[in-house]
Amino acid sequence: MAQNDDLIKGLTSIYKFVFANSPIHRNIIRKKMLQKGSVASKEKFSRILDMLIQSKRLVMTKEMVSINPEIIQIGAILKTRMGCYIIRPDSKKFKINPEMADAYKSGDLVEYVAESSSEGKTSIILGKSKHEKMENATEDKKPKEVDETDVKDEVQSYKTAPLHPKGNLVLGRVVKINQDNLVFIPNKKSFAIRQIPILNPPEDYANFLDKICIMDMVDLDVPLLGGRIVEVKGDAGNPIHEYDAIAENYGAIMSWEGKQIEEEIAKIPTSVDVESLDLISEAEGRISNRGKVVDLRHIPFVAVDPATCKDRDDAIYSTIDANGDIVCYTAVANVTKYVKLSSEIGRRYVDGAFTIYAPNKAYNILPSRLSTGICSLNANEDRLAFVVKTVIDRNTGKVKASNIYDSLIRCSNCYSYEQAQGVVDEYDTEENKGIVIEKAYTGENLSPEEQILMNYYAGQIIKKGFEQRRMIRFVSNNEREIVFDDGMQDVVDILPIPHLYYHEVIEAFMVTANETTAKYAKDNNLDNVYRVHESPNPHKVDRASEFFNILGIAFDGDLSAEGTRNLIELIRDTANEDIINKFLIKMQSRAVYSDHLYSDKKSDEQREEWMGQRISHYALQSPHYSHTTSPIRRLPDYITQFNILAHMHGTAPISKERIEAIIEIANSRQLDVDQAEKDFEDISSVMYCEKHIGEKMSGRVTKIRRASPEEGYEDNIVVIVKNDDKGINVEIPLSQIIGRSCMDCEISEQHCAVYDRRGNTILTICKPIDFIIEKADRKAMIVVGRTNKQLISSAEVKAEISRQLHSYPRQVGDGKRVSKGKRRERINSKKEHSYNNDDDSSENIK
Repeated sequence: MAQNDDLIKGLTSIYKFVFANSPIHRNIIRKKMLQKGSVASKEKFSRILDMLIQSKRLVMTKEMVSINPEIIQIGAILKTRMGCYIIRPDSKKFKINPEMADAYKSGDLVEYVAESSSEGKTSIILGKSKHEKMENATEDKKPKEVDETDVKDEVQSYKTAPLHPKGNLVLGRVVKINQDNLVFIPNKKSFAIRQIPILNPPEDYANFLDKICIMDMVDLDVPLLGGRIVEVKGDAGNPIHEYDAIAENYGAIMSWEGKQIEEEIAKIPTSVDVESLDLISEAEGRISNRGKVVDLRHIPFVAVDPATCKDRDDAIYSTIDANGDIVCYTAVANVTKYVKLSSEIGRRYVDGAFTIYAPNKAYNILPSRLSTGICSLNANEDRLAFVVKTVIDRNTGKVKASNIYDSLIRCSNCYSYEQAQGVVDEYDTEENKGIVIEKAYTGENLSPEEQILMNYYAGQIIKKGFEQRRMIRFVSNNEREIVFDDGMQDVVDILPIPHLYYHEVIEAFMVTANETTAKYAKDNNLDNVYRVHESPNPHKVDRASEFFNILGIAFDGDLSAEGTRNLIELIRDTANEDIINKFLIKMQSRAVYSDHLYSDKKSDEQREEWMGQRISHYALQSPHYSHTTSPIRRLPDYITQFNILAHMHGTAPISKERIEAIIEIANSRQLDVDQAEKDFEDISSVMYCEKHIGEKMSGRVTKIRRASPEEGYEDNIVVIVKNDDKGINVEIPLSQIIGRSCMDCEISEQHCAVYDRRGNTILTICKPIDFIIEKADRKAMIVVGRTNKQLISSAEVKAEISRQLHSYPRQVGDGKRVSKGKRRERINSKKEHSYNNDDDSSENIK
């Protein structure tokens, strides 16, 4: 298409010019391109150049542009009677335009980059290679005749090879930006441009307008090439349509229909057949559990979950033994008893891997007859459970001994977090604590309220062990509840979910159980799924250094566990605490599932040299960790349970090869789930803001980015300001914040500040900004704010007052404050800590 031809022409000219003259000023490139007619206008030049910079094909430092050496490839020219080709170092060949090869002869080594058009990959030759030879190249051999069929197959394979494991399908919406022009706006905000051309015939446009659509893009890395709308998912802006489209796009199981699946669901029992079980006592189970089920129905387990939870997948109990140590039992729904991975239910379970939680409902990976029925640990119902028993040293909080049982249990009570916290708030006194501990020590039965308190005290002891090993605990307040109107058409409010200490109690039991199962698998050399988290990459120090320097916080480049803990303590209770914690989270590596204790099988010498001895889970400071406690909503937990039970009973485990495949699925699906949650948050925020146009809010600068010409901003720099109460992000043109034109401004290398032409800092990340919601469009997925000198002054006054009340201590530990339970920590056993490692994604690391 002409559009693609013009784009490739512009790309080719810019690449060649930059390659020959690197580094070179941006304005010189533009002047030359316009003089040569390589690009039609300044606007088209800016779009192409900005796209190349944002996609990291070109690198710009203070207006000086150079080509990213990582995208340059080396190949040998091959000319035959059938056409011209480039032979790569791996001996693969593909066809190129003969005109591009006119200046070269067979055997010449060239440097080139690969770009995409609607017809496939296009190679842009930059010039002769400076290398004298190329490994595996055929330059010193006689050019041989090439079979035309082989070449055709090679070229076709090269064109059709997927650029992304999931293909080029992208979820978004089609909107009209002017009288005649429709564009596709992707949900995901990490694309270099936000308005993507639609390549469908114009007569089809009416079918797409204001709809949620799936686009098949020509190239995910070059969105300017556009794509074709291949499916319409619903009405843009309709909450139910939006959430369903997002969930389905990221792999949620949307229904349990179909003859085979319905037949399997019908066979799922509604109660446990106790008579068929060979039950033994706990004492017998400590000797051998083989072929038996340990009867633990005498233990008054308590399930504590969110108020709306229907799938109760864990329950806890604690007491005190004769030595005065804490004995903890963590019971987990035993999905392995009812789901075979070879069944249709099992196949969907594996494909889904994780339950996706939308603001209005959960998209489960198991049918409700399992997740809220026979597998849910409901009160006063017999349930098969995977039980982890640990003995916790009363002085150190460390595990002294452990057992794992294939069990039958019966929960005595089910509480919401709020109810459990209410019991603690009402009855937690020194007198009651003494009574509860004495009764537990002597074996006397506890009342339901007393058992809640006993579990609370046990959690405190476990946390003491976490503190001794210096677990890293980031502070965040990301959990929010979306409130809808009766018709589910509008978001009425967005409310932060308060942190309750009982969240930490449940977390303490779950972390301990997960570590215990991982240790069991490791000690018995079982094939297992571990949850591993590497230490931060040393290359992130530059960004951290700029960030902390701008905020006036002394930073010595130490992102070790101790250094990170010190930084968290340094900024505790300060005005920028939340933003700095989120930044520290982004400095972390991504946690992944693995079949061994590290994310890669080879040791990273650079990381070991910088961070010291490696451990399996950096944030938890744990030598071994597995997800075990939530198989109803997480696939990896099933694998850990299954193979431990197989080892205990002497039955066949899940093979290592199958586990490796499941790990690959789980890691990929985890990214999908994280992105789905971000999409839910984004669309919900826009819906809320539509009903609050003109409302004043307070926020802080969280991101600074360049604006693309098609976005319609007069400024070339846009500032993202976040209101923490509602979790709303608004875009504000830089000129409104600095009170003048920003055309001479530059973003710092690490995007933490903006400089003027003299190098003076005129805006930094974390700056307080009061703003007015000016525009919100749920169809275009955008919220724009406006501000002025008066609003900024009011924000600065409030920030100064806050700074005086909560200034940075002069050194870590100096003037340490205790927040008395008011610290906003996101600690939830169901949706665990979110650790980001880039601006547009997050993922669970525990």
